[in-house]
Amino acid sequence: MQLADRVAIITGAASGIGKATARLFAREGARVIIADLDETNGRAVATAIQADGGAAEFVRTDVSKFADAQAAAARAMTLWGRIDVLYNNAAPTRLCNEKDRAVHELDEAVWDTMINVALKGAYLMAKAVLPVMMEQRRGVVLNTATIDALIAEPGIDSYTAAKGGIIALTRSMALNYAKHGIRVNTISPGYVVTECQVDWLANPEARKFAESTHLTRLGQPEDIAELALFLASDKAAFITGSNLVIDGGFSAFKYQHQGADFFRTE
Repeated sequence: MQLADRVAIITGAASGIGKATARLFAREGARVIIADLDETNGRAVATAIQADGGAAEFVRTDVSKFADAQAAAARAMTLWGRIDVLYNNAAPTRLCNEKDRAVHELDEAVWDTMINVALKGAYLMAKAVLPVMMEQRRGVVLNTATIDALIAEPGIDSYTAAKGGIIALTRSMALNYAKHGIRVNTISPGYVVTECQVDWLANPEARKFAESTHLTRLGQPEDIAELALFLASDKAAFITGSNLVIDGGFSAFKYQHQGADFFRTE
C-alpha cells in the first residue's frame, strides 16, 4: 500500500475529485479526514470508506474560516496523531458555472466567494496543518488548480484568478517549506466529469465541444485521484514546486474556441 498508516486531510471530499481521491487514498492505507461543508454527502463518503474496511472521519469544514481549518487538523491529530497529506481541493465550481463572468459583469460577492474558498481556503488549511508537518519534518501539500489558469477561458475571471493564485502559492510554499521536508505541488485538471459538470455536459453541443478539445476522452475524477496518489506517495519524492497538467491533451494544441456560451447552466 502506497500510503499505509499515513493521515490525509482532503477538502471538498464530499463529491467529485475529492471523493474519488479520498476513496483511493483509503484503499492505499491512508486514514482520511473528509473535510467539506456538505454534511450529507461527506458523511456518506466516510461511511462508504469504513464499509470497505478503511479509516475515515467526516469533519464539517468551511475552508474560508480558520477556526474550521484548525478543527479539521485537530480532529486528525486527536484520532491519529499526525498529518501526512493535505489536499486542498475545495472550490465553488457550481458557482463558477452559473455566476462567474468577465470582470465588468462580475458581481463582487461572487468574486469574494471564489477567492475565499478556492484561494484563501488553501492558505488557511495550510496554515493550520503546516506546523504539524514542520514538527514531523515531512509532509505533502497538494493543491487543485485548473487548466483555465494557464489557457485563458472567457467569462470565468474570478475562478481563473483564484486558481492562478493557487499555482503561484504552490511555488512559494514549495520554496519556503522544502527545508522542513515538505513537498508542495499543484494539479491542474482539464474537463472532468463531476457532479458539478453534469448539467453543462447534458447539453449535446457543450459535450461535443468538450470532447473535440481533447486528444483522448473526457476526464473522470478517478484520473485525478491517481495523480494525487502518486504525488502524495514516496514515488514522487523528487517532485516539488510543480504544476502537473492532467487534461487529456487539451493544452497540447490550439483550437478555435466556440464553447463559451456553454459555460452557463442558467
